[in-house]
Amino acid sequence: MTKKIIFRADGNSSTGLGHLYRLFSLVEIVKNEIEFIFLTQETSTDSIIPDDYEKKVIPRKITIVKEAEWIASNFSSDNYIIIADGYQFNSNYQKQIKQKHFRLIYIDDLANEHMYADVVINHSPYINSKDYSKENYTKLALGTKYALLRPLFLEETKQTRVINHLDKAFVCFGGADPFNLSLKAVQAMVPMNEFIELHVVLGGAYRHKEIFTLESKYPDKIKTYSNLSEAELIQVMRTCNFAIAPASTILYELSCVKMPILSGYFVDNQELIYKGFKDSEAIYQGKSMRDYDVSDFTSQIEKILNDRRFNDKIRSQRALFDEKITTRHLKIIKETALTIGILCSGGLGLDTLSKISVDYKIQFILTDSKSISIIEFAKKNSIPVFAGNPRNGKGYDFIKDFNTDIIASINYLFLIDEDIIEHAKLLTFNIHGSLLPKYRGRTPHVWAIINGEEKAGITAHIIDKGCDTGKIIEQIEVPINFENTGADILEKYAEAYYPLVKKVLTSTLSNRLEFKIQNEKDASYFGKRTPADGEIDWNLTKEDIRNWVRAQANPYPGAFTFNNNRKIIIDKVSFYNAIEISNYSNGEIIKAQPFVVVKTKNGALKLDNIRTEKCTFVKGNVLGNENRK
Repeated sequence: MTKKIIFRADGNSSTGLGHLYRLFSLVEIVKNEIEFIFLTQETSTDSIIPDDYEKKVIPRKITIVKEAEWIASNFSSDNYIIIADGYQFNSNYQKQIKQKHFRLIYIDDLANEHMYADVVINHSPYINSKDYSKENYTKLALGTKYALLRPLFLEETKQTRVINHLDKAFVCFGGADPFNLSLKAVQAMVPMNEFIELHVVLGGAYRHKEIFTLESKYPDKIKTYSNLSEAELIQVMRTCNFAIAPASTILYELSCVKMPILSGYFVDNQELIYKGFKDSEAIYQGKSMRDYDVSDFTSQIEKILNDRRFNDKIRSQRALFDEKITTRHLKIIKETALTIGILCSGGLGLDTLSKISVDYKIQFILTDSKSISIIEFAKKNSIPVFAGNPRNGKGYDFIKDFNTDIIASINYLFLIDEDIIEHAKLLTFNIHGSLLPKYRGRTPHVWAIINGEEKAGITAHIIDKGCDTGKIIEQIEVPINFENTGADILEKYAEAYYPLVKKVLTSTLSNRLEFKIQNEKDASYFGKRTPADGEIDWNLTKEDIRNWVRAQANPYPGAFTFNNNRKIIIDKVSFYNAIEISNYSNGEIIKAQPFVVVKTKNGALKLDNIRTEKCTFVKGNVLGNENRK
């Protein structure tokens, strides 16, 4: 079972459709990555919900007071998170949802309730954290860097635009337009010779008739639209070089396309957005439009026509948005949807850990006591950390109170007990440095080079009771080139580890995990290596010795031999085309100046890089352990 999202919003001609449309923007961001269901009340205008959304209706008889109980009886908090947009989802509602153990993201406008949600998103440019009363665990995502925009509008933010005159106007006042401000704005512009086209977008809940009469009277000047797709709406906006709209989602969208905008507010939730855009100097100030008549629009538009600082507004609009909005929203949702614990050690563990932390919230870290950089990372980022051997219940005692979905093990030094393996609700997996089932065990990339393999790789696999024996999730091949050392392969692994981890996490969220049982007939196991294991056997072939040396080259402890009772560490050797060497013993120095050449089973090797300094080599000496005294 994987994590899914419940998107929760209502809307109709009486309450307006803004909460539905705003939540659609988040759906569009995640729909190809995470499974979801759109949940709405029976009283909503559900015809505007896109056909490709899976939808479920809450019966009319279920009141807001009873809704948390109804949701809990129909959806498991282990499998779903909730993203809600609407004023009815107040403090009491949020508290009830949290008591049912759901994780909750709340889309807010007003900042007038105590927040119990895990995350609160408010994209008003005016709001700040001091405006909120909240629980200590509640995170705030505030400002236009969290703007709720559909994908094509996010693309529009990247475009530049220059406007020097106004002649084509865009008008939109939302789903219901209860004060018929669309009509009044159009009536103001019809007699103005400056405007040759008036494009009026009407919401799905719009019920007034006069605008259509006016359109039939001025068919060459007025054109009305309804039920536009995202792409169609952008196309209409691009046609225009001036707009009149309230401080709601449509204002954000117009600011992405960029043009001079007369904006104001007519309901409470628009006022904070209006103040933010006003302070940013991104709009012409219409203030409260609730009581506007035609003359008010006429006066405001005439001022704008005479102002002509259109491109100053456009520059201010452009500054409100950046290219990372989608990434931020995905990060918030993924962090809320998945709780992750990390087991890791060493530089590779730290590198991958730091990359995971950018996209996901990490609940805890288990590491070894010598991985100081990981311990420091945890403390710096306020992540609970356990450093030491986790076995015999020590690690489990540390993590048992965390409600964890996934545990990922990355270059971790220890095998873990079943209590830790079984703690994660969804998945406990490891990234192993080989193409399993080959090279189970320790330092597999070193063994792969020693054995002359032309490719290595990494495997994401389920952790079970055995050592690297669990079902395979994903694999990435990594080529071993002729000159590659063990350290070189580890650098390649560092580039591949996080993409593999991310793929597993993304597949978990989207319910696309596939598992493959390891074929035991193909399995091989290699044990832990120590520095003492690095001694060179000169009775091996030159190919085998070359692989032995490069596998353990600096910064690893290194392959070594003995010369006159002195340990010599060698980091690089190459094939040497020697003539008439059959009379020499394996390990014998057949050339000492200007470089050292040593006899092997089937040829000779030149010692290219000797780590040990100030070595003296004499032709005829035999390298090896037998020379130790």
